Amino acid sequence: MRLEDLDKLRQKLVLPDTLTDMIKSGRWNHPGDEVLLSCIPFIRDPLVFLNSKESMLFESGPLMGSEVMESEMFSEYRGSVIKQRDLPWVDVEQLIAIICCEYPGDDVMVALDYRTGMNSPRVVGNDWHSRRGCIYHEISPSFDSFVELIGLNSDGYPRM
Repeated sequence: MRLEDLDKLRQKLVLPDTLTDMIKSGRWNHPGDEVLLSCIPFIRDPLVFLNSKESMLFESGPLMGSEVMESEMFSEYRGSVIKQRDLPWVDVEQLIAIICCEYPGDDVMVALDYRTGMNSPRVVGNDWHSRRGCIYHEISPSFDSFVELIGLNSDGYPRM
């Protein structure tokens, strides 16, 4: 599958209202490296919050090659071709990165996983420290609970 075709599939995925509102109002802010490390201990690399759907699509990968249907090394598969799997696998056709690594090549992300529902995707992150290649873990069952987990108030700033 060409990357352009994958992007067309992902364009149909709607961002959660809370995320859209936070981006539009400038409230989708990084709460600090210490906060993220305490909430997502398997991601140790510096992260960047993505502030547009275009940047999210750009950073969403996949890590596997464009003609590959599944990759055990990256725990990725294409749901239009391969039967649905659950974590630690992700369907690259139903995944949008919302946070990515600060440094190119680290290949770390926090993403919305739409396999749990188009209206309330769960939040997952990839783990390179598992000794099994790259695997994905659930961070939060929904975006709203993820915002609460990382301590952002409705104004987009960390809770004190």
